[in-house]
Amino acid sequence: MDKINRMDSERFDTIVIPDNLSECVQNGIREGERRYMKKKRKKFMLRFAGAAAAMLVCVGVCASQPALASKMPVVGTIFKLLQGDYSYQGDLDSVAQKLEKEGNGLDGEQGRLPLGNGADGEQGTIPSEDGESGSVYTKTADGVTLSVSEAYCSVEAIYLSLRITSEEAFPDTMTDMEGKPLINLKGTAAYSFCQERGGEAEGYGGMQGSLEGAFLDPHTYVGIYRIDILDIVGNDEALKETYRTLESFDMDFTVEQIIGDKAEPEKLDMQGKTEEELEAMSDEEWKAFMAEITPPDWYQYPSQYENWWFDGPFVFQLHIEADRKSAQTVVVDEMNDTGAGLYQVVKTKFEITVEEKCSEQREADGVFLVVLDAEGRLLPSGSSSYADTYAIHGRDVSKVFVYVCDYVEYMDEIKGHQTEDAFQKILEERALYKKEIAF
Repeated sequence: MDKINRMDSERFDTIVIPDNLSECVQNGIREGERRYMKKKRKKFMLRFAGAAAAMLVCVGVCASQPALASKMPVVGTIFKLLQGDYSYQGDLDSVAQKLEKEGNGLDGEQGRLPLGNGADGEQGTIPSEDGESGSVYTKTADGVTLSVSEAYCSVEAIYLSLRITSEEAFPDTMTDMEGKPLINLKGTAAYSFCQERGGEAEGYGGMQGSLEGAFLDPHTYVGIYRIDILDIVGNDEALKETYRTLESFDMDFTVEQIIGDKAEPEKLDMQGKTEEELEAMSDEEWKAFMAEITPPDWYQYPSQYENWWFDGPFVFQLHIEADRKSAQTVVVDEMNDTGAGLYQVVKTKFEITVEEKCSEQREADGVFLVVLDAEGRLLPSGSSSYADTYAIHGRDVSKVFVYVCDYVEYMDEIKGHQTEDAFQKILEERALYKKEIAF
């Protein structure tokens, strides 16, 4: 069995991981460890064959949310349909920008681009009543149609509601622990406020992340796609501040691939060797055997062995209206003699984002951030790919308690007390840095 486990480990270790690959797998094991490091390092979680079986459930496309199957939404109501079961719960529908509604088009008319400026180079047209034919917010490629329905933009993220329809039934798709299908988008997103340098965009265009939603029937999926501020501006602090002051901006949103995890991923052909034969191999024999049986494209993403996917491109030009009035920011900007500290805490309608401030040595040693609500309860991390963003629906966040802990100490000694009444007391005693933030 050790060799079988090592096979999975070696498989992971040899993958050349793209910058944003973590976003594609993070939603599959959202209850895993949340490691917080400098530069808001993205998480990635191992999905081994054995571990995944315990964490993920393989189901058909309609089994994940059967109650939704009879509630086929028209364009413009997807937020309302999904927001009660979304990681960042809240009334997204009431604050959403309805892209198909009058007044929200790029030229101020009904979802219409100015003539000659359509996203595909053709004239923009007014959509039909269901938002399909002729809409600049609906694109079709090879029998698959993608619609962008609504948008909400805070100082920390952009939320988009999407509907995917396929002429052929979706393949059976793996789901996470909550029964949500594991579906990802891969493409580019460019923003009008990003300055041009050397004739090319500054490099914040790469986009790869998870959708969170449900199948309505074998041919229809609806989901919410969240773009974190760090996906938009990277680590450019000046650009981040520019983004946070904008009332609106244009966004070129291109989906190159829609990717799902197969309900039954293929396994390597072990050529009939038994577990005993595998265990008896030397390290050199094992590596040679693995090299022999592993296809050259085994570690690609998407992979024909683990994924299904639809190719685009699906190209959209969106005008995003920003909500800047609801944000509350508390700047702390301090660090204690342990090298741990806090820069600021930002609260929006649906989330709280915490930015730590640590010395280089403390960053190298590693920290883990813990945030409790006003009642001393642990805030959940939501579905963000970043470890410092927390969901706040149904919580009293008139004030929060922020703790910066040593990473190893938290994982080995403190984490096990999360469900105990004394958890906050333990944090008070053992955290490297602590701060109460009132809004």
